[in-house]
Amino acid sequence: MDLTGPSSELVATACAVEKAGADYLVLPDRTAAMPDGASPPTALIAGAFLAAHTSEIGIVVTAATGYHEPYSLARQIASLDHISAGRVGWFADSATDAASDANHRREGHDPAAAPETRALEFVPLVRDLWDSWEDDAFVHEKDTGRFVDPAKIHVVDHVGTALAVRGPLNVIRPPQGHPVVFARAADTSVAHHADVLVSDVPQQGHVLAVEPFVAADEAAARELHAAAGSPAGGDVLVGTPEQVAAQLRARHVLVRFTTRAQLVAFTTHVLPLLDKSAPTGATLRERLGLPAVANRFAPTQDKELIGNAR
Repeated sequence: MDLTGPSSELVATACAVEKAGADYLVLPDRTAAMPDGASPPTALIAGAFLAAHTSEIGIVVTAATGYHEPYSLARQIASLDHISAGRVGWFADSATDAASDANHRREGHDPAAAPETRALEFVPLVRDLWDSWEDDAFVHEKDTGRFVDPAKIHVVDHVGTALAVRGPLNVIRPPQGHPVVFARAADTSVAHHADVLVSDVPQQGHVLAVEPFVAADEAAARELHAAAGSPAGGDVLVGTPEQVAAQLRARHVLVRFTTRAQLVAFTTHVLPLLDKSAPTGATLRERLGLPAVANRFAPTQDKELIGNAR
């Protein structure tokens, strides 16, 4: 669920969709003012705020590769994963726009220059930084005064075409190992390295992004759709709560809203109609049925066997 709004409304909606059994909510982000002057709250900060007011639902924060630094973002998302006990995802976005570009130019860096090159390096580098601490690097030996095992903390030492980061991260590995990475399927610069792909058209293995127009009767729903400019496509759902719910059952979708009223209508009238099974795990990665991610720096059994053979 794609979510925005004032803090009190954010909490109320997050708690409502959590109670209804939604797997996660997505917090949008924009690093420039909208044409009307309004913008959503900073996703990373709003995510920490909501993590303290929820206990089960996943919290996915949007962050653009063009307007964040990989070290800082890896650290912030790892910290948020710890705060939420493993319920965090990152919606990676390589898109740029002129207004945001103008807020992030500095000597030696222009976000509008080769954003694809930067984005291609960005997600793998963030993943490497999450791996820079092995899971058991923090040993907590109070009696000896030994709290970390330096052999299990690794320098990343990445020098690429667009990015250079040494590491290691100054936050221990996130509870999920790697927080879940989302991306639009059409965003090819980051999609290849994502765990979950979101599409605007039905596609096997992808999450379908849908926009509902819900009203008490079908005619009123069609009026709402027309008032919004009559967007068309397989990702638009128009009808009564029962009709919209019937189209959503047994589908993995990301629900987006253009108005606050439609978000409330969907949360109040459609979500209770959906048969949602209980989550199968405490973390977002487990809840979505995604496998654990091995730490690339940690020795595997195969590596150990090769070393012993030598």
